[in-house]
Amino acid sequence: MKKTVLALFFIAFGFAAQAQLAYSGDSGRNQRNPEVSTLQVFPNPTVDYFNISSNQPIQYITVFNMLGRQMKFFTYTEGERYFVGDLPKGMYLVQM
Repeated sequence: MKKTVLALFFIAFGFAAQAQLAYSGDSGRNQRNPEVSTLQVFPNPTVDYFNISSNQPIQYITVFNMLGRQMKFFTYTEGERYFVGDLPKGMYLVQM
């Protein structure tokens, strides 16, 4: 049983490591291909506000908790700060 669990752990870890290596982030590709989108959500982690910077159009921003429950909804405005200081401390997902 221990060997099976250990094998499954290493397989999952291998897939995670491969995914990390396959994604190289921006790494200067925008200079060669201006069609590649850039997206920044900052600061991360945040306490009160977060900002979004993107070269692609964004209409809406939704903040979900880790259970998938929608906690906040914003209409995107370039340069605006989005307040999340009233949310309980924890990890959240941002969908745009």
